[in-house]
Amino acid sequence: MAKMDIEDGFRNIPLHPLDYHLLGFTWNDMYYFDRCLPMGASSSCQIFEKLSTALQWIMTEKYKAAGMSHLIDDFFFIGPSNSKKCLLDVKTFENLCKRIGIPIKHEKTVYPTTVLTIYGIEIDSIAMEARLPTEKLEKLKVMLESTTRRKKITLKELQSLIGLLNFACTVIAPGRAFLRRLIDLTCNVNNKHHHIRLNCEARADIQAWLTFIETFNGKSIFLPDQWVSSQKLNLYTDASGKLGFAAVLGSEWFVGHWIEEHQTYQIAIKELFPIVLALEIWGPILANRKILFFSDNMAVIEIINKQSSKDKTIMRLIRRLVLCALQYNIVFRAKHIAGKLNVIADNLSRFKFQEAKTLAPWLKLQPTIIPPHLNYI
Repeated sequence: MAKMDIEDGFRNIPLHPLDYHLLGFTWNDMYYFDRCLPMGASSSCQIFEKLSTALQWIMTEKYKAAGMSHLIDDFFFIGPSNSKKCLLDVKTFENLCKRIGIPIKHEKTVYPTTVLTIYGIEIDSIAMEARLPTEKLEKLKVMLESTTRRKKITLKELQSLIGLLNFACTVIAPGRAFLRRLIDLTCNVNNKHHHIRLNCEARADIQAWLTFIETFNGKSIFLPDQWVSSQKLNLYTDASGKLGFAAVLGSEWFVGHWIEEHQTYQIAIKELFPIVLALEIWGPILANRKILFFSDNMAVIEIINKQSSKDKTIMRLIRRLVLCALQYNIVFRAKHIAGKLNVIADNLSRFKFQEAKTLAPWLKLQPTIIPPHLNYI
């Protein structure tokens, strides 16, 4: 991997003389104006991006630099291990910029290496990890610890914390579920200096983030591109509105009754619960995978994919799902399946054990016991 930056970014794009009057002012009978794209103008980034895109197009089409990407003025190169392709692409890009007259910020150039910080994320191609750089990790930890000691925080400070956490989600993707209640605190508050009280829910999410960066060290391991469907894993879950819930993983299975306080919950909560339990109970078996869950409930599919909901009970389950996914390095999403294809888990959730065993004779005689500390919503 390697990277190279264009020096002075927007300032490389000259303005037409007829536009000088749009970007200047007078002072003491003197005229001051920009002759190139100014920093801060809303259109500067869009115009400069056309130049960056053109450079990448030339590299890709003419010089076959397939492993090249860019973000505004940052250019990133990758190549196969034990080859000179990455170095060749970097040198070619450097020569191209020199010919065109685009300056390179050489002090920021990094020639081929296996550990590189790009777009604010540290990538390790040997360990196959993406992680937050140490300085960002420390800054985030200090902000979180400082916030936990306070009863109130200004809107500006809270928005700054949310912004940093949102960036951390590029590495700790499941962390988005623990942003919802912090974002909710900013609703209907316009004064940046207004003090917002940190409620119990917000404090719990801040504490969860501290756990993330201390336990998982702001890292995520690259997973295979291929998603493994719950069908391929033989993982099925279902819930009966009044009777119970069940899940199957290969020959393993569990089943449970709805206790009285769960009876009144909406069906989306009941359908989500066995999915959460399945990940908590069989997490070690499912570790280090991208898992595609199937459900016949569209509301559950949307909730899992967004990892967010306005329903507090659903968010409790989503947080459990996310914590488990982080623990076992699992990435998940959901897709619809027709209910008629989910007959084994459906029969088990209705306690039709004989019918389920007839359809799936490979099931073990005895179910997996649900640990009492997990059997709650």
